[in-house]
Amino acid sequence: MTSREPSVRAAAALPTPVHQPVRPAEEGPVDFDLMVAAFRRAAEQNPAEVVARHYRLGGGRVVIRCAGTALSDDIHAPMAHLQLDEAPEVAPDLEIEIWDERATGVGCQACVIGPDPEATGTVSIYGPGRFVLHQSPQARSVIDRRARRIVTWIADHERLTQYELGRPLHSDLLLWHRDRGIQAVHAGLVALGGEGVLFGGPGGSGKTTTALTCLRAGMAYLADDYVGLQLVTDSTWLGHSLYSSTHLAPHHIKRFPDLIPHSRPGRMAREDKHLVLLERLYPGRFAASATIRVIALPRVVDATETRTRPASKIEVLRQLAPSSLFGLPYGSSGRKSFDAMVGLVESVPTVWLDLGRDLDGIPRAVASLLGRTLPG
Repeated sequence: MTSREPSVRAAAALPTPVHQPVRPAEEGPVDFDLMVAAFRRAAEQNPAEVVARHYRLGGGRVVIRCAGTALSDDIHAPMAHLQLDEAPEVAPDLEIEIWDERATGVGCQACVIGPDPEATGTVSIYGPGRFVLHQSPQARSVIDRRARRIVTWIADHERLTQYELGRPLHSDLLLWHRDRGIQAVHAGLVALGGEGVLFGGPGGSGKTTTALTCLRAGMAYLADDYVGLQLVTDSTWLGHSLYSSTHLAPHHIKRFPDLIPHSRPGRMAREDKHLVLLERLYPGRFAASATIRVIALPRVVDATETRTRPASKIEVLRQLAPSSLFGLPYGSSGRKSFDAMVGLVESVPTVWLDLGRDLDGIPRAVASLLGRTLPG
């Protein structure tokens, strides 16, 4: 840390939480064993529907066993860039078992479709703390944090929400990352040669535009909304990719007309954006992780060219911390998470990225932050 750290911490004090998705610890059954048994029945009764895939997530080995081929494909689509070519010979760091009731004909006593398909999900903690239950109208998922195992029921893969299709198992995976010491941040990340630029800021600041223009220009894409942040040495931070999907508002997707034919609009009133599964359109342009070398704060300005200018550490924390600590599931773990962001911000250069109207100029400005030129 630098000598300026105490003043940075004081000036960018923790904001008041605006979102707390987790209810206080409760006592009571979580039905984990019942769900495991139901998954096994679904797999045994439908062997042709069972698919197992292995992934590298946050530097860890993850296996997803799915009873339901269509559901497996839905889960795989935004995570394909993280798939391992071969199954590891060692035990996985996380096991996930998930089944589709409609495809397999197998339900379970605790798995009930909610009466309101538009309802938001709930989170409950049991054990205390060992088991975490996520419940939505069409899904029920329990993570056993001690055993590093997740079991999930899906009523019908065809009725998954746009969010669930773009970011499958999102809350479970963020919690697992946090248990491994990897902090989720609300940010984008692109890279060249394994070195990355992290884009911070609230929704609508330009993170998605910046990440998409960099992807189209040949840079490696890791995220435009969620990044796993990990300290690997005293001053070196890795950013980990979770998904290769993006969600674009109708007015926003018009800036990328070639994406429109490949977009999927929401089917619910609250799903006001279009989902695009980018890996299908730009295969080979994605990375699992990158070393963060620069933090840039995108901001749309009334100018033609995109330019960079210095940003203070306090400005960056004020842009990055609130939505990361309190706007994400399991984002907040108190002082430890805030200290991680302070450590990152103090370790790398920080700049404003004033986005001009010329989209082609954005990736050139980002590449220059790394002292590199664009591929080709």
